[in-house]
Amino acid sequence: GGFMHISIKSNVPEIERRLDDLVTKQAPFALSLALNKSIKSSRDIDLRMEYGKFFEVRNKAFFKQVHQIRNSTARHIRRTGMALASIQRSDLPSPPGARPETRGRKAQTRFMEKHVTGGIKTPRLKRNLAIPIEANVSRKRSGARAGAVNKSFEPRNIMQSGKGFILQKGGKSFIAKRTGKKKIKILHSLAKSATIQGGYNPERAVKRGMNKYFKIMYKQAWIQALRTAKLR
Repeated sequence: GGFMHISIKSNVPEIERRLDDLVTKQAPFALSLALNKSIKSSRDIDLRMEYGKFFEVRNKAFFKQVHQIRNSTARHIRRTGMALASIQRSDLPSPPGARPETRGRKAQTRFMEKHVTGGIKTPRLKRNLAIPIEANVSRKRSGARAGAVNKSFEPRNIMQSGKGFILQKGGKSFIAKRTGKKKIKILHSLAKSATIQGGYNPERAVKRGMNKYFKIMYKQAWIQALRTAKLR
């Protein structure tokens, strides 16, 4: 009888080359996705917990304005080899390479720096700081200005109402308002300055969060990157 000859040509080297190219191509996407997801979790969980130790969270929108996320981009990683994202105040520009923020309302939040370093808060134009007496003023419960003192309780509007006046008591000054013939309500205390103790540490909270989330987020990002990629 005769013999059958079978010739098998392997393309393993070609497959290996394509796999290497695929990993190289998808690596920036996976890294950017993992960084952006882990930094968001760090802000929304760990940083929010740290924030709640120092401040009463009256306005969720303000929390995000003070700690706004500027995401990394795969394009910047491909160009420079570096992944860059930030958590920052909304009134600051994005660092080079991070995605610019175009949505949402910006707010002047530089005063928050003193809550990190400590310092003396002084009025901008007026001679005294008006510090609300929380039990006697009301604040907005919703909307973009949630947590802010209602307009009728703002010092200027109190004094312009015809019922407001400066009350001197115990060597201190207050803004008060007549609420009846013989009734008054003290709404603000007045001071030349206020001492802010500081100690708020957002950097520590974010580092703690990144240490917890990045590894798992990176694994998940690679799964997503490879699922959506095409082997060519």
